[in-house]
Amino acid sequence: GKIFLTATYGLFTEGFEKFDKAYEEGLFSAVLSTNLTYNSPELLARSWFVCADLSKYISYIIASCNQNKSVSPLLNSSDRIHELLGK
Repeated sequence: GKIFLTATYGLFTEGFEKFDKAYEEGLFSAVLSTNLTYNSPELLARSWFVCADLSKYISYIIASCNQNKSVSPLLNSSDRIHELLGK
């Protein structure tokens, strides 16, 4: 099976070497993180790293806050998932 590691803020404070080794050993398929923190070019070049771009959602949250609207609809993705699935 495939194993995906996820972290909202992938800081990798101790470097990438342990992840490189674990990936080469087949211990995981990919690490998914966001662009909500700095991702170095060295990290972005890793074949095992996938960066989820949340810029659009952050802009929606900021706009909602500036307009005194609730952010709840933005945080609940059930409707969007059902729409994508055609239900």
